[in-house]
Amino acid sequence: MATATLLGLSLPLPPPALTALRLTPLLTTTASLTHAYMEYLTTTSFLTAPPTHNALTFSMAAGRTAPNTTTHPHKNAAQVAAALDTVVPVWFVNFFNTGVWSVIGLNSLTLLSSAANLWVVGGLGAARGWYAAGFVGALAHYAFVPGVSGAVEGLHRLCVRGAKGEVGEKGRAARLVREWVGVHKVRWATVDLVAWVGFAVGVVRVLTP
Repeated sequence: MATATLLGLSLPLPPPALTALRLTPLLTTTASLTHAYMEYLTTTSFLTAPPTHNALTFSMAAGRTAPNTTTHPHKNAAQVAAALDTVVPVWFVNFFNTGVWSVIGLNSLTLLSSAANLWVVGGLGAARGWYAAGFVGALAHYAFVPGVSGAVEGLHRLCVRGAKGEVGEKGRAARLVREWVGVHKVRWATVDLVAWVGFAVGVVRVLTP
């Protein structure tokens, strides 16, 4: 049984609870990475034309189109672009107002559980540096907030104006999403990945006899 020292008090920690505490940062960062990947998939779907002529689409369309690898522009590209000006802000505001809470929740659990491992329970040994790297990576996630705030605010403004029947600048919604995706990719491939790797290595080290 491990002992946690908090505010001068020694608290017994059963082995199952200790194992769960060691694993929690890895589990939450895994969920965060998966969440970020799905965000990337959904947002970039508004920025590229659908592959209407590949083999998968051909099979799903019951053989009604000829499969090949050539990119074919939509005949109604102008209508699609105009629709995106309306749809993208509405979709993004819904996406952001729900997704932001799971992002904050997962990252908060990562920070709290890793801090508990580092400074409350301790006993990490050689894994301490890896847990510290994971903690710093998770904390650095918030350093990217200023980089995406402009795009997020812009898309919210477009949504509000659209609800009032106002017409915004053509193509602006897609440009703002592209801006958000650009920052998101860097954040996901750097600090989010660093946090996951740190906890993955740390967990293996601390739980290996």
